[in-house]
Parts: sequence; C-alpha cells; structure tokens
Amino acid sequence: MPQYFSRLLAGTPLDEFPQETDFWHDRELSLFSCPNADADQALTAIVFKISRNPKDLLAHLRRIYICYDRHLSEQLYAALLDLVIILNGKGASISRRMIQASQARLSVQQCLDLLKTNGQTPPGNRYSLFSKGLLGRRELVMSKQQTETEHDYLALANDFIEYSQLEQAMDVLETGITLQHDRPDLQLALLELYKSTKNRERFQINRQRFSDSAIVLDAEWRELANYFEGQAS
Repeated sequence: MPQYFSRLLAGTPLDEFPQETDFWHDRELSLFSCPNADADQALTAIVFKISRNPKDLLAHLRRIYICYDRHLSEQLYAALLDLVIILNGKGASISRRMIQASQARLSVQQCLDLLKTNGQTPPGNRYSLFSKGLLGRRELVMSKQQTETEHDYLALANDFIEYSQLEQAMDVLETGITLQHDRPDLQLALLELYKSTKNRERFQINRQRFSDSAIVLDAEWRELANYFEGQAS
C-alpha cells in the first residue's frame, strides 16, 4: 500500500497526524497532479469523473490535492464537502484528516462548517457537485438494464474524459444523442460537460440542432439554459 494511503487508513489520532506541509508534499500524493494536461481541463475532467462515479475515492483525493496545490480555496472547500457528503459519516476519520491537512487554504468558517458534527450538511457553493445543482440532484449512474451496445457512446466519452479530452467527449455524446434518441443518460452526461466547461455557445447550438431534428430533450436542458442565463446576467 502506498505511503499516502497507509497514512489515511492507519487510524493515527488527529493530534499525531503530520503537519499539513509534510502531508501535502508526500511524493506519492504529488503524482496525482496532471503535469502533461492543461490544469483547468485536468480538474474539470476529475470533477466530471466524480459526478459519474461519486464513490471513486481516488478521484476525490486527486481533486482535493489539485485544488490545494493550486490555491483554489473555494474549489477546495467544495471538493472536501463533496467527499464528506459521499462518505455520509462512514469515513469520518479520513474526511477529518483531509480537512485538517487542507486548513491552510481554508477560512476558519469553512473549517468549522466542514467539521460539523450535528448531522447537518454544510452549506455548498457553486463548485459543489452534491449539495445542489444539476450535477448533485440525481444519482449519476447508468441503468444496469441497458445492453452493452447502449453503453458504447458513454464508455467512449468516458475514455476521452479520462485523458482530459473534453471536446472529443462532447463530440461523441452529441453523435450518440443524434443516433440514439432514447438515451437520457447520454443527454445528462453531455449537459454535465456543457456546465462543467461553461460552454454556453456549444450548448445553445446543439440544443437548437436537436430540437430541429425532433429529438425530445429532457427537462434538464431548460434548467441548464436558465443556469447559463443567470451566469450571463
């Protein structure tokens, strides 16, 4: 087991846990960064991956590390909050350690909110996936009843996302929706990418194109249109 994970799972009391500087400069943890990818696209890809598989602990840790390393305090708070929400009390020691290690990049109030023990969910912000918004409202998993053929477009898009190739992932999903009109999972995945990349223009173009082709669009298309309108105002 890598040194970093042995630290997380060893059950060391909080007051004996390494100082935040040492913790975040663990050599193996630093490998979670993406030196060969655009920084923003790498983070966006990780966030999208978490939205598709909320229980991917490694992706959560990568997201937290990248936000910490790049001094993205609001994104870091959201990443920690999403981890707390997904763990749902089952990994209290891990989440507390992550929060403690991140405290140099958080405000006092953010730390207090994340460490609440009264059972209430801490307040979210615009970067949080699971406290509110399009990405957090539904369980983002594919139905087990779908056939392997039906999974192809989504699987291919996920392969592109894995390597931060988000434009290609959107190309695949747009093609999939055109050819398989009854795939709500493809529509939802594409909407998540539009929102994550803040690609309002591409969203508008393809929303109109699908409508002109008589493709029935889910209600989430209107919700995302309202979201983009709010961002523009």
